[in-house]
Amino acid sequence: MVVTFQWGIDRSETGMAKTGEARQRVVDTCAVAAECVAMFMFVIIGCGVAIGGATHLEVAFAFGMGIMVLAYAIGHHSGGQINCAVTLSLVLGGQVPWYQGIANVLAQLVGSVLGACFLCIIFPCDADQTQTLGTNIVSPVYGQGRALAAEIFGTLLLCYVVWETAVSTKSKAGKNACIAIGFAVFLAHLILLPIDGCSINPTRSFGPAIVGYIRNCPGRVGGCLVDGQPCEPRPCLVDGKPCREKGLEDLWVMWLGPLIGAALAAALQFPFLRTKPSDKVIPS
Repeated sequence: MVVTFQWGIDRSETGMAKTGEARQRVVDTCAVAAECVAMFMFVIIGCGVAIGGATHLEVAFAFGMGIMVLAYAIGHHSGGQINCAVTLSLVLGGQVPWYQGIANVLAQLVGSVLGACFLCIIFPCDADQTQTLGTNIVSPVYGQGRALAAEIFGTLLLCYVVWETAVSTKSKAGKNACIAIGFAVFLAHLILLPIDGCSINPTRSFGPAIVGYIRNCPGRVGGCLVDGQPCEPRPCLVDGKPCREKGLEDLWVMWLGPLIGAALAAALQFPFLRTKPSDKVIPS
């Protein structure tokens, strides 16, 4: 099978080609570019709010509204996946061809790294309240096992909402599916933020973890003053390890958990696709 590349193909509301023939041989580079741009903006929006030292509620709202706004913005180009876990779920469920899925994921990874690099331009180390560009780090109170379970649930919630609102032919949400998806992200963050900063999106976690490690901020001021002078920077440590190193160590959780949750959502939606025979209506 020869796979070709084309800028823009005929697509449905879920961002896929309407014709089976086109789905078998065309990678839509317009969709790829849209996913890269959206992920770039998403990392800046969500992680940028976290870097500024916002509360959990504010961070959750930023990530949820970021997804909603960007899904509306690029949904007609790519379906607004902006998350390799969502992409995987749609591939497993037959909504996205595997080769388009691979291209979308690569674009998302590039967008995540570029977004994290741009955050370095905006925020100096002294202004970064996380010292890691918003990298996901598992809290020692919970540990990696509990964080993995939380990531599975959070991503299952998100992907299931995607299936039932944006993909299912029975859905009445229409274009308002983006609102439900955005609030699913918001709710997941409310639960997971104290556990591991909430990923449910491996590509969102990838860029900040890699770029934050390379950047290597030396410490964290945190607004502390002694005799009217800023405190000396203190190391950012979790379990005795530098935050940037702990972020890389925990990155597998931010990948494995969401990918499992995405697969479960793809499996869960199949029983709901079955339709019961309509009752016979006898004319009066």
